[in-house]
Amino acid sequence: MEKEKQEVKTPKEKKDTKKTKKVLKVILIILACLIAVVLIYEVGIYSDGHLDKSNPMTKEEVVALLEKGKEYPNYYYCSVQEVLWDMEQNRTEYFIKDGVVKVVNNEEVISWRNYNTLEDIQIMGQINGENYASDAKITESQLEEMNKYSQYGFDYSLIADEEHFDYEFEYLGRQEIEGRSYVLVKVWNKEGSELFSTKFLIDEETGLITKRIDYVPLGIIFKMETNRNVMIDSVTDEDVAKPDLTGYKILGENN
Repeated sequence: MEKEKQEVKTPKEKKDTKKTKKVLKVILIILACLIAVVLIYEVGIYSDGHLDKSNPMTKEEVVALLEKGKEYPNYYYCSVQEVLWDMEQNRTEYFIKDGVVKVVNNEEVISWRNYNTLEDIQIMGQINGENYASDAKITESQLEEMNKYSQYGFDYSLIADEEHFDYEFEYLGRQEIEGRSYVLVKVWNKEGSELFSTKFLIDEETGLITKRIDYVPLGIIFKMETNRNVMIDSVTDEDVAKPDLTGYKILGENN
């Protein structure tokens, strides 16, 4: 039998083969680097820093702390959400003092409620060149429903509302930030993955939520932080003064 002739590559074919191998090697290195970056990112976004895990709190104790925050009499907050970039476009500020809440969006008052007198003013803005607002009284039960599991607009129902949210709860620990003690807790859907959890950072003295962190699957898992930017005992009577509705067409005017 004749020996099979071995295929002899031309110099150009050898060069092309070498080039292809080099390109594949570069691609593999790039893929490995990308995978490493993603893994480092995924590990990093779950890091909570140093936490004191002694004296853990039960879910009931945390809910009681949040209810305390719900009643805190004097504070300001302006929630800003960040993913990988600052998403502060609409700036909505809340001024809370002794049962009166004024909400300001981009320096314009949009809402004023007095929980003591049950007055409720909503500024609707311009419609066909006319300024409109509603000025009405609402019932105590309506106000209670509005603020159920909420610190004047900032919701914590994922922790407290067991009727609608079947969530696991985990106490993560305490941490000190600028001389104040905070409690960090985590919740996640029992039917889902713990990777897609939500964390709440709570001021231990006041019970106010200062930060919420959501882990959202968008191809990879994104860490979405909502910083509440709370300022305690900073609100004045002037900050929560009743809006002047002169020049407004009033809907649902109080009798």
